[in-house]
Amino acid sequence: MTQTVTERLCTLCKKVSDQIGVSRYRTWFEETSRFALVGSRLNIAVPNAFVGRWISANYLSILLDAARDLLGPEASVEIDVDASLPTRTGHGLPPPCAAPAAVRGDAAPRHDRAAPRHDQGAAHVLRGDLVNFVVGDCNELAYAAACGVARDPRSAARPLVIYGGCGLGKTHLLHGICNAVNQQHPLLSWRYISGEEFTNQFINAVSGSGGSLDAFRARFRKVDLLVIDDIHFLAGKKATQQEFLHTFNSIEAGGKTVVFSSDLPPREMSMFSEALVDRMIAGIVVRLDAPDFSTRREILARRAASAARDVADDVLDFMARHITRNVRELEGAMSKLLACSGLSREPVSVALARSCLSEYLTATRPPQAADIERLVAARFGVTREEMHSDARDRAVSLSRSVAMLLVRRHTKMSFPEIGRMMGKKNHSTVLMAKRRLESILSSNGAVAWRTASGEHSLPLKELLDELERQIARPSTNAD
Repeated sequence: MTQTVTERLCTLCKKVSDQIGVSRYRTWFEETSRFALVGSRLNIAVPNAFVGRWISANYLSILLDAARDLLGPEASVEIDVDASLPTRTGHGLPPPCAAPAAVRGDAAPRHDRAAPRHDQGAAHVLRGDLVNFVVGDCNELAYAAACGVARDPRSAARPLVIYGGCGLGKTHLLHGICNAVNQQHPLLSWRYISGEEFTNQFINAVSGSGGSLDAFRARFRKVDLLVIDDIHFLAGKKATQQEFLHTFNSIEAGGKTVVFSSDLPPREMSMFSEALVDRMIAGIVVRLDAPDFSTRREILARRAASAARDVADDVLDFMARHITRNVRELEGAMSKLLACSGLSREPVSVALARSCLSEYLTATRPPQAADIERLVAARFGVTREEMHSDARDRAVSLSRSVAMLLVRRHTKMSFPEIGRMMGKKNHSTVLMAKRRLESILSSNGAVAWRTASGEHSLPLKELLDELERQIARPSTNAD
C-alpha cells in the first residue's frame, strides 16, 4: 500500500533519528526544524542560519541518504531559514517557570557544592538557570546541548563536555542543567561537584578521614546525573583519574549521564590519561567562545534590568564595544557603573562610564595560546586538530611551527608546555621549529605552502608581522 506524505516523512525522520541518536535528533530537528517533501526534494526549514550551518556541516550526508532510500536516487535536500520557527526554547528549554521546590523522600534530588556541603536529603537550588542564559552565536551549540540533557538526562548523548575560557558561562550552564532536572525530573537523583572537591573527597575516603571508600563510590555512582565543574583540576592526579574513570564507566553502564566543564578541550588537557580522554570525546564536546557584540549588549541590558535601572542605548553600545573579554567582566562593569551613579547622584551616561570604568576599558587581554592557534590555522587553511596531529603536509607542518614560535613569543608558556598543548609533542620539537624559523628570518627567507585555493609564498617576516598585528588587535568591533 502506498504511504501518505505524512507516513513517508515519519519513516524518514525515524531513519535520521536512528542514525544520529534520539537526543541529537530532538535537539536539532524535532523541536526547531520543519520537514516537507516536494516531489523528490526534502525541504528542511530551520529557525536561523546557525542551525542551518550546523545541520549542513554535520548531518547533510545522513539526511541525503535517508531521502534517497525513501524517494529514490534522484532525491535532494534543501535547507532554508524560516525565522518564524522557535529557536531558543526550541532547543529543549521549557517556558520560564518558578524555581524548583525542595523534594522530600528517598528519591529526593541530591547534590554537593564545593563549599559548604549540604545535607543529602534536601534539594538546594544552584545559582545558574537556563531560562536566563543569554544565547548568541558564541554559545548556542553549548546551550542547545545543555538543554538536551536537561530535557531528558536518561536519553541524552553521553557524556557532554563544555569547555571555554574563564567567565564565559560554563558554570552557569551546569547549574542550569541541575536546576532544570531538579524541576522537570524530581524522581531523578543528581550531583553537582567541582573537580577540586571530588579530588578532596576521594583523598579523604582513601585516608579514612572522610568516610569509607565504598561510601564515596556509592555517593557518585548511584546517581542518574553526575555534573563535574572544572574537570581539568584532575590533571596530573593519576589515582583520582583512575577512580573517576571507574565512576564514569559505572554511571554510563547504567544508562545514566555525566556532564563536565573544562577550560580546555579533552585532547588539550595535559597530564590526563588517554583512556579518560577517549571516554570524554566519545560524547559531545562543545566550546563556549567569548561573547560577540550583540550578546555582550544583551548581557549588559539584562544586568541593568535585574537592578531595576534604565540604561540608555548609547551607554550599552559603548560598554559592549569596549568590554569584550568575558561575561563576568561585563556584569562587574555594569554593577560598578550603577553603583557610581548612585553614589555620585549622576545619571548613567557614556561620560560616567568612561570615567568610572577606566580599568575595564583600558585593560588589554594578553594573547592566549588558543587564540594564536586559531589565527594561524585560519591563515594557513588548516584546522587546529591537524596542527596537533603528526601530519607532514607542508601547510600543516608550517602552520604548526609558526604557531609554536608565536605562542613562545607572546605567552609565558615553556617549551614543554607548548609541546603538550600542540598534540603532546616533545619539547625538542618546539625548540627545533623555533630555531628553523629564526634561521629563515635571519636570511630574509620566504616560506611556501599549498591550500585548496592554490600555491602561496610569502617572506616569513611579512607573514609573522601580519599574524602579530592580528594577535595585538583588540576585539572592540561591533561584530
